[in-house]
Amino acid sequence: MDLSSLPVAWANYLSIFGFLVLGVLVWLIPNTVIFTEAPDQSRWRDMRLWASVLIAMQLVLYTLFD
Repeated sequence: MDLSSLPVAWANYLSIFGFLVLGVLVWLIPNTVIFTEAPDQSRWRDMRLWASVLIAMQLVLYTLFD
């Protein structure tokens, strides 16, 4: 099977799936790793939250331009 015979939309679906998997993997990182050198454990210092926001923005773009 040649990949060029697949519809272009499949690449978009694969990218969306990849971002969803990445979003799940980000939240599997334990708190001890996230807050290792942080002076406090404020919610805004949680890098998982910021990564999730960026992943959500990417998902919006990929669904808009599908």
